[in-house]
Amino acid sequence: MPSKKATLPQKNQTYYSWNTIYQIALEHKKQLFNAHLIAILATIASVPVPLLMPLLVDEVLLNNPGAIISTINLIIPTEWQVPIAYIGAILIVSLLLRLISIVFSIIQGRQFTYISKDVIFRIRKSLINQLQSISMSEYESLGTGAVVTHMVTDLDTLDNFISSTLSKLLIACLTILGTATILLWMHWQLGLFILLLNPLVIFLARKIGSRIKDLKAKENSAYGIFQQSLTETLEAIHQIRASNREKHYCQQLIDSAHTVKTHSSAFSWKSDAATRLSFLVFLFGFDIFRATAMLMVFYSDLSI
Repeated sequence: MPSKKATLPQKNQTYYSWNTIYQIALEHKKQLFNAHLIAILATIASVPVPLLMPLLVDEVLLNNPGAIISTINLIIPTEWQVPIAYIGAILIVSLLLRLISIVFSIIQGRQFTYISKDVIFRIRKSLINQLQSISMSEYESLGTGAVVTHMVTDLDTLDNFISSTLSKLLIACLTILGTATILLWMHWQLGLFILLLNPLVIFLARKIGSRIKDLKAKENSAYGIFQQSLTETLEAIHQIRASNREKHYCQQLIDSAHTVKTHSSAFSWKSDAATRLSFLVFLFGFDIFRATAMLMVFYSDLSI
């Protein structure tokens, strides 16, 4: 998760909090409205999909006709009213709904991208303006690499979080709400069980990924040190060559590059491991849910 503050130190510091970002985002009311509306449409299209095929198990394979078969029979001729037609029709509907959901998700992601790029531009513009007012001593103590890291690497991290994570979060929350509604409608005891299980899964997944933000901060810091060393070396290349010190300064760059490699490697594999473990926790919850559902089929009126 990106840092809450991305500023240059100066006497009158300006801090960029989440509230600041929120206020900038509110200036894009049209994009926000469209993004939320599209997210709702995407959720409406995606939530029923996992329910369609399983319903055919009851209505077609177990020969227990219900609402789906009755609806299809109203559309197709009598001679087409066979299992292959029912399965084919539901397959086509499922594919269309998935396609519609993906298209809406892409459009919604584009809206959030516009907002995030403007937020990052505003912050970057403000940082550039602040360069005019900071003292040379503060600039020298901070270093060129740190300035570049703030303006490029750190803001790119924040950009990815706003444009990607937040847009997915909205659809994910709506999907959970829609799925919970369907589960409670189908079987309230089973729906209540999975609703109570979700917070535990989220808690464990959050614990697993809690250190990832620190690893990302260390990676960005290592990039800043490397950029600082590289900039200073290139700016003084003539003096370095004149004093025959190329080997010494190149070795410093290699050491900085090695530090970048170390922190980048740690962030890459540990973030990937955290993602996989989080997904494993989710799968555990899913398997427990399925096992509980099977028991409900035996000991309640829940159908297969």
